Amino acid sequence: MHRQPCSLLDECSRRLSPRFATVNARYLHTSYRSASALPPLSASLDGDASQSSYYAATATIASTPAVPILPARQPLPSFADASRDGFSLLSWNILLPNSRDNWWCHKQYSAEVPLEKRQWPHRRRLIKERILQSDADVVCIQEADGETFEEDFDFMREAGYDHVLHRKFRFRCATFFRRDQFVLENEGHKDRTLVTALRCKALNAAQQDRILHIVNCHLSGGAAPERRLRQVHDGLEQVRKWTNAAERNLAQQRKNKRPSPKLVAAAELALQEYEGAAIIVCGDFNSDGNSAVRKLLVEGCVDSEWREPQYPDLQLTSKRREHTFGAFVDAAELAYGGNVADGDYGDAHSLSGGIRPATYVVPNLASLLLLPLSEGEGPPRTEFGMQIARSLAATLDLKTFCETEIDVAFRRVDQDGNGFIDGVEILTLLEDVYVATYGQQIEQERNNFFRGFGGSNRADEGLTKEQFVSRLTALQQDAEGERKAFGLAKGLNLQTLSEQEMELAFAELDLDGNGILDEDEYQTLLEKVYVAIYGDEIERQRAEFFAGFGESALTKEQFTERLQALHQEIEGGRTGSELAEVRTEADVETMMARFTPLLQLALDEVFDALSSNGHTLNEEEVNDFLINTNGELGRGGTFRHTSAILKRKAESSSVPPELTRLDWYGVFARELSEGKWWQVVHDLQVCGFDVRPHHSKSSGDRFYQGWLDYVYASQKLGCLGVQDVLTDEERLRVYRDGDALPNEWHPSDHLPVGAVFSWTHLRSRLDQFSSSSTSRRSFMKRTSG
Repeated sequence: MHRQPCSLLDECSRRLSPRFATVNARYLHTSYRSASALPPLSASLDGDASQSSYYAATATIASTPAVPILPARQPLPSFADASRDGFSLLSWNILLPNSRDNWWCHKQYSAEVPLEKRQWPHRRRLIKERILQSDADVVCIQEADGETFEEDFDFMREAGYDHVLHRKFRFRCATFFRRDQFVLENEGHKDRTLVTALRCKALNAAQQDRILHIVNCHLSGGAAPERRLRQVHDGLEQVRKWTNAAERNLAQQRKNKRPSPKLVAAAELALQEYEGAAIIVCGDFNSDGNSAVRKLLVEGCVDSEWREPQYPDLQLTSKRREHTFGAFVDAAELAYGGNVADGDYGDAHSLSGGIRPATYVVPNLASLLLLPLSEGEGPPRTEFGMQIARSLAATLDLKTFCETEIDVAFRRVDQDGNGFIDGVEILTLLEDVYVATYGQQIEQERNNFFRGFGGSNRADEGLTKEQFVSRLTALQQDAEGERKAFGLAKGLNLQTLSEQEMELAFAELDLDGNGILDEDEYQTLLEKVYVAIYGDEIERQRAEFFAGFGESALTKEQFTERLQALHQEIEGGRTGSELAEVRTEADVETMMARFTPLLQLALDEVFDALSSNGHTLNEEEVNDFLINTNGELGRGGTFRHTSAILKRKAESSSVPPELTRLDWYGVFARELSEGKWWQVVHDLQVCGFDVRPHHSKSSGDRFYQGWLDYVYASQKLGCLGVQDVLTDEERLRVYRDGDALPNEWHPSDHLPVGAVFSWTHLRSRLDQFSSSSTSRRSFMKRTSG
């Protein structure tokens, strides 16, 4: 039920707890006092005002707290009055429902939480209570279960909401909206983003409908920043495509032989609405700090050269990714006067007022289980780059990189059969690799070179000496072909392109001496050309192939080590400042090397308790472990990993397969690489070893905090308030008493984020700015300088 209209200042003042009174006093007054200091929309910039200046001005304003912090667990002041001036939004990753499946959710809770408090009926009641308490006009949910969604959230329909549920994925996004305030216009189901276009209804003929785009995100987790960037960019691209479709529709209506004034007017209005639409990008970003997603939203673009600090060696995009919607603003950044990219929040907890609260607060189990990831740590990799690395593997016919394949590869490269790989043999190999890498381009170049002479490209026809000279001269004069011309000149030893050099070059290429240069002969030339073009790179990589061995030739063992590095380059997992993927056996070994002494002790004690001989686990003993921890066979990562190991051993030996102690370590290395700290701790505790008592009592060490959940708004909206994520009492229970998430009173590992927005607040601020005595251009100069 909606509330009676009231002043936002009155509403906020009435609800502020004493803890927030001092912190927010200045926000409640400065949010309007600083109204004239807002940069204009990009569409209204002077012609010579640069876009970079606009973004700089926006960032300057965003660094000053300008909106109030609203108390947690209170109805959001949504301004759902007669003017429809504002709306409120709540975004929350609820932690996947465990009503029918998702049996593992209970493992994320502390062992002290009663089992019934971890089950779905209790969790659903808490979720329902928190969502309905917010009274938000739009509710964005992450981690809904598609199979049980209708029964899990039937209370939302009863409360007056319609919804869109993502059609794909196990962890789905769902966007709810009040049916008396919004109508669904469009929906886009992208990779881990749900994009909706909502029409905000006008109450009377004097008002105009508005379009609100919601990009509801549950971005990829782990060491995948390039996927997160692409996912948000694709969501914004969907909005752009809808606007383009409205533009095409208008053009089509105007082009009709007998344009209908009514249809043209409707198309013009639709385009106006989409061009003036506001955009919200919200949800679980699974990342914080100076991320590519933040850069895209706040600065408008991410270039191919830019890197995230956590992943300095990872290219995020091969081409510039950008959008045209102007600078987005992080709502919490407005309220708390800072952003997590500043690096000011990593070790701070949220007991002190004014600090931006974390949205993900879980036990810091990683410090109990893994040693810190040292810079440069990890299995060796080559410096080839993915394209050349794959071509090298293909040239040597390496598919699984097994011992047999490596033996064959060694014999192939060791052309003189002396048992060593020397520099000349590696150079020959790399030249073959580059020819294979650019084979399609070489084929195209060959066809282009012969095109236009006789209209045929058959190998039994070719070019005369005059035609060859004409082609070579044309290529030399073509700026587009400058690099290829350089390669041709180098490959044919052409220095001045004199007639004598041309004749000698033709004679060298005309291997059969018939006075005609055929395609096979030119193919040989092109292969030399590409080797010449990439000669410096080939020489550098030849030197790197030998780097670290201090010899002019490689033994078979050293060659094998280089090929294993190549395998890691192609298939190995990535590493970041905290996270690491496990995709190869080398990755597994790296993860095991990071085990803390406590984890190794726990794994050994559980292994010894399960094993009848103290050395291995037979299939029956493995199954006992799986049933004890997972409830039944056939589910969970530990089942997948142990089954894969046992199956591989059964296929290679007639002896009944068993898990060695090293295999046992590998199972848990793979679990930890997926971020399942909580599951490893739970499984060890069920088996008799509890690692939690070994944890530091310091609150800074007890928790892992993440700023993972966001609400970003485009400049078509004004942010009027941001809701705190915890009440004072809840904050004490978490940070003083150690009641990390999820727990008996909170059903998820994430906290909900809420905000209030106005359609007209920004417009009024822009009007104030336009009427000020300071010119727009001087403002831009002052704020960007």
